[in-house]
Amino acid sequence: MPLVKKKFFIACTEQECLKLYELLKDRMPTIAQVIMEITEKGLLVEAYGYETDIKDLWFTIKSLIGPLKEATRKVGVKKIKVDLVTKAIHKTFPPRVLVEVLRRKGFYVEYNAEDGSIVTSASFDEVVALADKIADLSVQASKLPATTSTRYFIVAVCTIIGLSVDEAVNMAVEVGLIERGDDGRYVVKRDWRESLDSFLKRVKQ
Repeated sequence: MPLVKKKFFIACTEQECLKLYELLKDRMPTIAQVIMEITEKGLLVEAYGYETDIKDLWFTIKSLIGPLKEATRKVGVKKIKVDLVTKAIHKTFPPRVLVEVLRRKGFYVEYNAEDGSIVTSASFDEVVALADKIADLSVQASKLPATTSTRYFIVAVCTIIGLSVDEAVNMAVEVGLIERGDDGRYVVKRDWRESLDSFLKRVKQ
């Protein structure tokens, strides 16, 4: 199969170009040579390699740029694909926790499970930062709760208040929102979102 050289130009703002550059660096198909340059008007990509690999590169670029442009709009609500956030932080996270955290931070937010997207007034950077924190806390809290909803509650509390997992668990036990079972694992007593609101009200008092 012959080697070919192709140039791609993607019109994007500086912020969009930087984020696209970072995303592409980690998802670049195996190509002999790729040079990426951010210009005043967009991102210039020069690729040299097998034709099929270069086609894969262009497909990757196209699959990222649309959702990225939508996610980084500066004003109004925007649709942010969960998959795009996952790619940005290189981790998985529970979207429902992110949605509840954003809502309690005062942002407009809705979650569409069917197409895996979040519509929110929060900035893309804010969403990515919170998702990154939630992903790390989910790992830390994975062994303590007996149910998924209890883990969601603990992670949401830690993300919003800035507590450690142990601090959140101890405080939630003290106020009677979660209890420890015979197996040593914790269970939230009510719906985790209701419990989260109750916890936040008690902390503010």
